[in-house]
Amino acid sequence: MILLDLRRSRYLGVPGTRFAALAAVVSGWPDPDGTTQGATLQGPADVDALAAPLLRQGLLSLNPSAPRAHANAPLAEPARSLNAEELVDAVSVDAVRTVRFVRCSASAALSLRLLSLQRIADRITTRRGQGVAKTTGPASHALRVAVAAYLRLRPLLLTAQDRCLQDSLSLLGFLGAEGWRPNWVIGVTTQPFRAHAWVQAGDLVLSDLHENVRRYTPILVA
Repeated sequence: MILLDLRRSRYLGVPGTRFAALAAVVSGWPDPDGTTQGATLQGPADVDALAAPLLRQGLLSLNPSAPRAHANAPLAEPARSLNAEELVDAVSVDAVRTVRFVRCSASAALSLRLLSLQRIADRITTRRGQGVAKTTGPASHALRVAVAAYLRLRPLLLTAQDRCLQDSLSLLGFLGAEGWRPNWVIGVTTQPFRAHAWVQAGDLVLSDLHENVRRYTPILVA
């Protein structure tokens, strides 16, 4: 099991079978493989010992009414890809969009350097509640043009080696400045562990192929 500590911006791997006993006492704790073997083998003292380090780090709370650091927004199963690459060479990029791209890219880089993922996610959620978002269905041409403009401008400041976190956050800001409010998603997979970030609106993936992101289990949706 993978936990994401939003305040410290780091992942924490938890052996599912060892911590299975927590499924009986922690609300929402997944039960590995649908079994309860771990819970039957450990008494209350053992369960307390398992929970103690997670409580110290603030990943668990003894207060059942305590708000979570960031509750995941609903996210549809990725079913479509925007595929804006075919418009990149034809799309017109004016000074307004160029300045917007530079500002959003710089903001994404500074946010990831100076802020926790919790602060970033909270800011995204707050912005989503401001104003009326443009519709994204069914894959509107205006949205494809906006993403294509971003892709055309991306080589100015971003390279293929830049992390998907910065790229996806930059795209999210760029689209937000043009009136769209898609989700920022971080997903993980195990064996081996990998993390990936992408931008998604409904079941439409804007920054990747939906076949690729379906390999990841969303751990943060903002």
